[in-house]
Amino acid sequence: MKRILRRAAGTLVVAAVTVLGAPPALAAAAPAAPDASGAVVAGGFTPAKLPVSGAVLSSGVQLDRHTTWAAGYRIHRSGPRLSFEPVVVGHDDRRGPQWTELPTPAPGFRLRANTVAGSSTHDAWLFGDREPTTGRFLAEHWDGAAWTSTSIEQPPGELYNAYLLGSSAPRPDSAWTVGGATVVTGRTPGPNGGTSIETRTTGLIEHWDGTAWHRMSADGIDGNWLLNSVTEIARDDVWAVGNTAAPDDKPVLLHYDGRAWSRVGAPAFAGLAGEYQSVAAHGPKDVWVVGRAVLTDKDRGHPLVAHFDGRAWTTVPAPEGVAGRLWSVSAVPGGMAAVGWDPGSDQDRPLGFRYTDGRWQTLDLSVTGYENVSYLAVVAAPGGRLTALGAGGTPKSPDYQPLALTGRG
Repeated sequence: MKRILRRAAGTLVVAAVTVLGAPPALAAAAPAAPDASGAVVAGGFTPAKLPVSGAVLSSGVQLDRHTTWAAGYRIHRSGPRLSFEPVVVGHDDRRGPQWTELPTPAPGFRLRANTVAGSSTHDAWLFGDREPTTGRFLAEHWDGAAWTSTSIEQPPGELYNAYLLGSSAPRPDSAWTVGGATVVTGRTPGPNGGTSIETRTTGLIEHWDGTAWHRMSADGIDGNWLLNSVTEIARDDVWAVGNTAAPDDKPVLLHYDGRAWSRVGAPAFAGLAGEYQSVAAHGPKDVWVVGRAVLTDKDRGHPLVAHFDGRAWTTVPAPEGVAGRLWSVSAVPGGMAAVGWDPGSDQDRPLGFRYTDGRWQTLDLSVTGYENVSYLAVVAAPGGRLTALGAGGTPKSPDYQPLALTGRG
């Protein structure tokens, strides 16, 4: 088993893409037929031919009516050691089905790019991990012609690691990115000359005002926690989501009212623990969150969905009998679309759903010849088009291969 993880301290696992062995390829589900959950299965998703290989696509954004971007990282192996390289690819539907690779962001940066956001093809942002040797966060701005590095201040203290995981950039004078920082709080000598390192993880909230980045704080959260996603609806209406760590293991829901960030009570859900991974909004009265609920100590998780109608948050019952986690959500007319994966005992199976007008629809995101498929992002475009982004493995390739599937569901 090979895993590439983005981790916070202790049990805070904030991403995983797994490649296992080579069981038989997934069979495509028939269109317009009910699946085991009772939801209608929608086919019609077409894999794109991508200009990159050996990579994971971890995020996407719709920059205008015609332009979709996907971002992630190439994986470089040198024996047991791994390094990474940020990568961004784009698609303009006026120029046919082909995707093109953009200039390499931050040449020489060897960690992950985790999230992309932007307001146009002349105003886009790419964020990722913090480089331990230099203390530099990946925070790159695209002006339509080239990438420019911007500076985000390191959190105080001795850092074990730090990362930016989610972003929103609705205007040139406003961009947000969130994540976490794991700070060393102590060291204890262990057996055989080893040392045990104690850490604490705290969520990061960074805001761009058109000139510089500024760190913001949130009240009402104790212990270890981090943020996975953020979306700005208006200057005084911003949501961010994440989760705490053991022993609490609960979703974190934050709101910014233009003056300060505060914690909002998450709606009740079934299970021992839960996490929110992604947030998206149609407007102030239509906000969606997805993630995972863990029902028992040995449960691999079940989809967790919540909705805000402008007055209160409620948990939306997920399709029955579906296991796994939802990793990304995008608002669509009348509801939302979400993707993720189910880390089953033999392979990772893709998850994809559209929920509109109170009804669930399963999206068939399987790809012939691929197994262990995981989707990390979903992007909605005008006309009902969806693009699911992630990675998968094939029997002939030991490396991750990027996936981008487009369809109307």
